[in-house]
Amino acid sequence: MNENAADILLSPLLTLEEIGSLAEIPVTYEIKQNGRSHNPSCRQRGKRTTEQVTTSVREFRVQGHHERACRTCGGGDLPELTHEQEAGVRRLALLLPEREETARREREAQRAAATRVQAAEAIDQRAREVLHGWDSRLAHERRHLQGRPARVLTATTVCSEGDECGAGAELSIDTRTLEMRFRCPVDPGHGRRDLRGEPEEFWMYAAPAEYDALALVVSVIAEDASAWHEVYGTRAHDYRMTTAALQAFDEANPQPLDLGLNIQCGLCERRMSFHEGDPDSRLPAAYSCNHKHDDGRYHRVSSEDVDDAIDRHLRSRLRGRRHWVLAPELAPEPELVAAYADHLNAKIKTYDDHIGAAKLDRFLARERARLTKQLEQVRGVQEHGVFVVADLNTFADDYWRSTSAPDRATELGRALLVESVVCYRSSIRVVTRFDDHTALYRRLRTEELRHEIATARAHLSELEEELHELTDPVA
Repeated sequence: MNENAADILLSPLLTLEEIGSLAEIPVTYEIKQNGRSHNPSCRQRGKRTTEQVTTSVREFRVQGHHERACRTCGGGDLPELTHEQEAGVRRLALLLPEREETARREREAQRAAATRVQAAEAIDQRAREVLHGWDSRLAHERRHLQGRPARVLTATTVCSEGDECGAGAELSIDTRTLEMRFRCPVDPGHGRRDLRGEPEEFWMYAAPAEYDALALVVSVIAEDASAWHEVYGTRAHDYRMTTAALQAFDEANPQPLDLGLNIQCGLCERRMSFHEGDPDSRLPAAYSCNHKHDDGRYHRVSSEDVDDAIDRHLRSRLRGRRHWVLAPELAPEPELVAAYADHLNAKIKTYDDHIGAAKLDRFLARERARLTKQLEQVRGVQEHGVFVVADLNTFADDYWRSTSAPDRATELGRALLVESVVCYRSSIRVVTRFDDHTALYRRLRTEELRHEIATARAHLSELEEELHELTDPVA
């Protein structure tokens, strides 16, 4: 009964509430290097284990050892049980068969789902290679399509020409050549570029148009695409629903606090968006203005150049003035921080409620990760204070030349100290919250001057006293 009792009392299929008073029974165990718990006499425990530990079943489970208990010995050794305890264990044993069967079905369902996802991803990758014109993939798929009647299949999407169009567009594919075409009813030039003097088909594969195109390609190259439709069939729809829901959320719930840098385009005064670096295309992280300007060009500035400009400006402003970065005016109000945490929680929930099959989209996944990171940062601010989280409390005179501190400000530190950054074609202008003529500068400088005047007066008093002692004949 002892080993059977261990299997039952330490089973992860039971809860502490169900175990009840039996949770106070002592259990003796050892922990192997891999984290698995064993009965001290178990032949599977090996030589490298911790010393024997005796604790209650409750504490054993609270520490999570029951999740990694040895299947051979149950995970620990129990003492001889009383008749009442044995009866309680037998009652618990009656609950396990059904739960074990449920757990088995869940594992099978998870394995089947993993198999479907694997098959769907394989089809999706084939479709991507066709869509992006991989010669080897196109040749392979065309061979498989030989003998089939030539047709042109169409689907509708949204024009992906910048942010200004958004018109309903048509996608078409030749089932024999796998040639994809894109047509915007508003402007036939959308989706076409002048390459080497010739207008060529070249449209931006941006979601959700990319997902509509992939679905069209899959319908041609995959004879049995049931796995793909089950996993990715609603991806374009879910992408649209998620982006629309997030946009509606932002419109209905203005952000109560902004802990990010305000990067402005010096050409049109729009706020520039941050784009992470792409190792595949070797594009560095940058701030971009998505508006095409009068010179026909978009505006993009490397984030490294922006950070360098900010740090250079802060060096000139903060040299010898460490106390300025800890000015109380720079810290956001606690009420705003709490409201921002609630805002981020609600936005993450909106994302999770709509994302569905689009959860692997790179743009949306990055947005989810960004929101999560911001929420963690806000919780850190609530717990430790904004200056600690921003690492401003470690600033010292000549901070950037200190060998014991990093040579760059943190992202949050820059956001707290900088009012705005204006990016032009050939220069970057940084405006801090304590630049000349700002209210914070006047207060800090006034405080600084009063301290200097008080110090000077004290020094003057000392000099006058010394002079008096030197010139007074009586002294």
